Amino acid sequence: MIVRLTTKELLADSLKELSTQKPVDKITVKEIAQNCGFTSKTFYNHFQDKYDLIAWIYSTSTEKIMDKIGKDGYEWRDTLRDGFKYFLDNREFLKNLAANTKGQDSFINYVAQFNVKVLSDYVKRSKNLESLPPDVEIFVKVYCYGTVCAFCEMLTKEISMPDEECILLIEKSLPEPLKKYLYKI
Repeated sequence: MIVRLTTKELLADSLKELSTQKPVDKITVKEIAQNCGFTSKTFYNHFQDKYDLIAWIYSTSTEKIMDKIGKDGYEWRDTLRDGFKYFLDNREFLKNLAANTKGQDSFINYVAQFNVKVLSDYVKRSKNLESLPPDVEIFVKVYCYGTVCAFCEMLTKEISMPDEECILLIEKSLPEPLKKYLYKI
């Protein structure tokens, strides 16, 4: 069966390809569109700007990972492993994003905020909560911002420890009050 890429996926692949040639902040919407045979109008039919495309690329990948939690024995540790693998598999692209996006378009800031939302939503669903208790909300934020900064630092520096050891350290950094939401205790 032939699987055809959507327009969004083609635009995402175009941005990733172009990011191997120059900093992402120097890539234009016109270049992204032309690189895959589209017009800028087609791009704007799907995304507001290249930062919206960047957010879409990250969120679709992350949501696929987070949606697996609790299904078929998939645990938080598996989420960390898959998240770490995503960062390693996309190291050069993500490194370019981390180094060449700033201010309100900062990739690091977007990733941290997105991860807070996804993890908060998961915790609320796991216990049928309308909202997070204030202390849990703080633990989610601290954990997400800390792991995003750690992952981004790992992207830019050579890691002198095996992947599994890195994953274990990130798992161990999970605040104790969050464990009851993410593990069957």
